[in-house]
Amino acid sequence: MYEMKLELFTKDQNFPFFIQYGHHSGDFFMHVHKDFTELVIVIEGTAIHAVGEESYEIKKGDIFVIGKNTAHGFKNSKNFRLCNIMFRPELMFSEEYDIKKSKGFHALFVLEPYITKEYVFQSKLRLNFAEYEKVSIMLDEMMYEYRVRQEGWQEMLNACFMRLVIYLSRAYKLPERVDAHDLIYIANAVSYIENHFIEALTVKQLAEMAYLSERHFSRVFSSTYHISPMQYVIKLRLHYASLLLRNTSTSIMDISVQSGFSDSNYFARQFKKIYNCSPSEYRERL
Repeated sequence: MYEMKLELFTKDQNFPFFIQYGHHSGDFFMHVHKDFTELVIVIEGTAIHAVGEESYEIKKGDIFVIGKNTAHGFKNSKNFRLCNIMFRPELMFSEEYDIKKSKGFHALFVLEPYITKEYVFQSKLRLNFAEYEKVSIMLDEMMYEYRVRQEGWQEMLNACFMRLVIYLSRAYKLPERVDAHDLIYIANAVSYIENHFIEALTVKQLAEMAYLSERHFSRVFSSTYHISPMQYVIKLRLHYASLLLRNTSTSIMDISVQSGFSDSNYFARQFKKIYNCSPSEYRERL
């Protein structure tokens, strides 16, 4: 299996990002990405997308995201043109981005790459003609910035990329029909957490939103996000508390309550685990 690293496409350590238009005819060998995620937009033609032992047809308007260490390639390509965008999610997606409240964002950019690697799964985002035309314009703008590299090109390209991410996240619609074996519905739960983390939440409640058992939900969630569901909730609450500490003069006890903690002592202990200082020390350092 051929291993690809981002350094094969760009040597820029300060901006590990690459975009290109590609054209394939026939077969394109199976390979894995060792240190980057790839967003693929099919521009023209058809091909069979082989992912692990599975394969399915793709055509113009199809969009999918391939994560690290997922074996994939193309077969029987016919007039097959695509745009590849290679990036590192941990560098491109800030904790504070509002788009993380979106079901589509979690479905396309977090869950699909994991599910595709671990299970039989076919990407669910296919743009209609009007959507594709808008995305095509965005891609051309990104290619221009990447090639010309005028002053501020990295910031501009990052902004263009996030605009694309937001547009695709909005365009991604979860299927209406519930399939108990379709893990993509975990996006329902994650989006709910992002929008309601201050409220009282339980794993049972979140698992029901994903149409999964508590055990299965917790296992897949932890494997995908590298943190348990309730730890994810606590992380969001602590981040929100840190914003209140920085930007308001609200008392620490009130911040604890406003951030979703009913016990201020528990809040202080959890805060120290993440920020290596107490809430009062955090505020004093600003």
